[in-house]
Amino acid sequence: MADSTLDYREFFHASPLARLVLEADTARGYPVLDANKAASAYFDLSVEQMQGASLSDFLEAENSDHILRALGVSMNSQSPVTIQALPRLPGGLRVQSFVINPIMDADGKPRWLDMQARPAPVDQQAIERERDDAISLLASVFDVSEMGITVTDHHGRIVKVNEAFLKSYGWASTDLIGEKFTVLLPEDDHDIGWKKHRRGLNEGVRIYGESRVKMKSTAIANVIISSVCLELSQKRKFMVSTIVDITHLKAMERKLRQAKEDADAANIAKSAFLANMSHELRTPLNAIIGFSDMMINQTLGPIGNDHYREYLGDIHFSANHLLAIINGVLDMSKIEAGKMKLDEEPVDIVGLIESVRRIMVARSMEKDINLTIETEGVVPRLSIDERLIRQVLINLVTNSIKFSPSGKEIEIYVARDDKGLSMQVRDHGVGIPEHLIEEVLQPFGQVNDPSINKGQGTGLGLPLAKAMMELHSGSLTIRATSGGGTTVDCRFPPNRIINT
Repeated sequence: MADSTLDYREFFHASPLARLVLEADTARGYPVLDANKAASAYFDLSVEQMQGASLSDFLEAENSDHILRALGVSMNSQSPVTIQALPRLPGGLRVQSFVINPIMDADGKPRWLDMQARPAPVDQQAIERERDDAISLLASVFDVSEMGITVTDHHGRIVKVNEAFLKSYGWASTDLIGEKFTVLLPEDDHDIGWKKHRRGLNEGVRIYGESRVKMKSTAIANVIISSVCLELSQKRKFMVSTIVDITHLKAMERKLRQAKEDADAANIAKSAFLANMSHELRTPLNAIIGFSDMMINQTLGPIGNDHYREYLGDIHFSANHLLAIINGVLDMSKIEAGKMKLDEEPVDIVGLIESVRRIMVARSMEKDINLTIETEGVVPRLSIDERLIRQVLINLVTNSIKFSPSGKEIEIYVARDDKGLSMQVRDHGVGIPEHLIEEVLQPFGQVNDPSINKGQGTGLGLPLAKAMMELHSGSLTIRATSGGGTTVDCRFPPNRIINT
């Protein structure tokens, strides 16, 4: 007696073969009324995604036209049609054909189409041909590869080695086949080699890293080895290793390391030289400056000859100029060596600027230049090294005075914005050609124009100011044109601002 509760849809969905029920509507592209789980896996879509969709929406291009034509033939002939289709599921059910069967309505017209996959027939010869082709392909890749490849068994014996490895390292296959892989390693590397081999076999992990390989000539090559475990039938395990020679890269690395050591040694020698220069030159220079100053002021008595007084002025100026160069070089060397540390403290930046103005006002008055300070809004205090920032301002104002004609004005402008705090020194002097701005920010970089540079600059003022700003994680930029004045913008980051 038949089970009245039996639902034939259970057979539909439980079928191991892909199966679809389509509506016989060519205009709508054969909408899917239902699909089983095997069809979901075959087309890589959920059943819900397939239901209501047109069959043509998820057919791959290779099969689309072919299958749609077959559906039309089945409808027109009102008879089952078998079609061939490309395999779809790697490692799963290999579908080679579909059976399309029209289902009629009460008037004898096709209303639905039952589309069911058929499994591929077992073809032992085809399987063997595929296996042989795969073996042939792998053997070809192994042999033609320009990368050295070795294969070792679970005992560590070399069972295969390709031609690229033999040519690269001078061995013959008869030297290696059947030998333990340690024949290729220096004796010091045997223990670590066995540890890696056992780990690769036991844990199945990829082993990757630098190693050394012995050549037939007994020379040693530096290599990168990548090894992976390959398990075949009867649980036989092999380690397949690819070897890339990096001997030339290691040689280059050694040269670079030696070059770095030489550069470090030269830097140490430079620092020692600068330290000695500081001591050996500053001491006599201070004496020259001090004694020439006394003689200019005629502290111990009058100087009878005007030429002598003129020469003493030249001596005093030249000694001060040379001392400024020495101090600038030493400061730049400290910054470049990372040995200049910040002595940070809360500083009233407006008060600092005012102190610099008082220091520089006498020099500006000599050229009839007005030195002013302008602020915008409330200027907060900054956490900075007061000595260094004072030096930055002195360097910038000195440059502005030096390269501004008489009767002009120099403004020091300070304002806070979203990007931090900006401190600008603006002049209306000769300016800097745009293409030389980067050059003047390099040590000893100058605008080599006799009408502008009277030979009194060291070429270190701007580079030092820039370096000192960068020590504060800030920046120094220049906006200038030839003959149009210069604006130097020193910007402090927000973390330097002290909010009260």
